[in-house]
Amino acid sequence: MTRTLSPPAVVFTLAAETLFKIVQNLVAHPEDPAFRVLKRSSNAFSAKLSPAMGAVRFLRAVGFVEEGTSGAEDAIFTLGQPDAELLLEAKTMLKAGVKEYRRREEAGRVAENAACAQQLADLQELSKQNYAKRDAEAQAERDRMNKIAEIEKWEKARQADPNCVL
Repeated sequence: MTRTLSPPAVVFTLAAETLFKIVQNLVAHPEDPAFRVLKRSSNAFSAKLSPAMGAVRFLRAVGFVEEGTSGAEDAIFTLGQPDAELLLEAKTMLKAGVKEYRRREEAGRVAENAACAQQLADLQELSKQNYAKRDAEAQAERDRMNKIAEIEKWEKARQADPNCVL
């Protein structure tokens, strides 16, 4: 099986939604055997649960048992009689886990935004300093050119004046 890498948030979200749906189906249909068997080889399992760290551990925690070679494509997870209380607790824990993940993700975005805002402020300050330096250098050059023009004007006037002796 070839795995494509997905961003961690996508992997987490897909796994959490899938696990929540599995638990929800077990709570709604505890006697239906179709909801108590999961094939590791299924597309949904391969795409949504296999890439996520902890998904298989979660399934085991709610009572699923892996049959076949652990981690093999032909393995299946089966659940005996579902424990309604455990499943409701699992739903609550999934919701809390998703909420905490989103809180941490938002905190990370806030910190990243603050760092970017600081970098922007630093760049703006540097830009102001560079413009001030450029403007000061340009003014110094204009002053030097004006001084040279004054000296040349004075020198021309001196050379034109026959009474000037230097």
